[in-house]
Amino acid sequence: MSLRQKNKANRQKVIVANAARLFSSIGYDLTGIEMVAERSNVSPATIYNNFENKIGLLLAVLTVEGEGVKDVGEQIITQHRAEDVRVIYRLIEHYVSYPMEFMNKSCWRQALAASTASSNKKFTRAYQNVDKQLKTQLVATMKALHKEHIFASKVDPISLGEIIWNNVDQMFTDFISDEGMSLEELKSTIARQTAALMSLALTKS
Repeated sequence: MSLRQKNKANRQKVIVANAARLFSSIGYDLTGIEMVAERSNVSPATIYNNFENKIGLLLAVLTVEGEGVKDVGEQIITQHRAEDVRVIYRLIEHYVSYPMEFMNKSCWRQALAASTASSNKKFTRAYQNVDKQLKTQLVATMKALHKEHIFASKVDPISLGEIIWNNVDQMFTDFISDEGMSLEELKSTIARQTAALMSLALTKS
């Protein structure tokens, strides 16, 4: 990577970090490109050149934060004890709790809408790719548990992981659409649903 490319990458990191702070503190609607530019010591034109628009900037923020979710997920997996199915519950709780630490429901609604309708293909693909990586992480953990004989031999760990991930994904969508639902309610509901699915797959003690 050339010095110019490094400088550009570093500048983008600063812009994304400042945008994340503003989105989380005052919300997506009140955050303006000019505000992010001022905090980042760049011109608004620089932000438009790098991210196209505010939606692109939001998707860039969520991509970076999503990579952080994945990294912490790897730590959870590494630290778990063999044959301990609780790692699945820890991962799932992390997947739904961590995103709310850096973004409120309003921002997440904007992000989900942008991920399906935005013309900003570059950052849309990057954001969607992180989501796929988290799904792959959960499925890989299911496969590892299956090799430890946690599940009945006939259980397909890939399908089980995909079903649980799809449920978590849908429940999170429902959560950000419902202003009245608390994060604790979301976690409790997902844990109950996951336990019901897992009970069907676990070997008999």
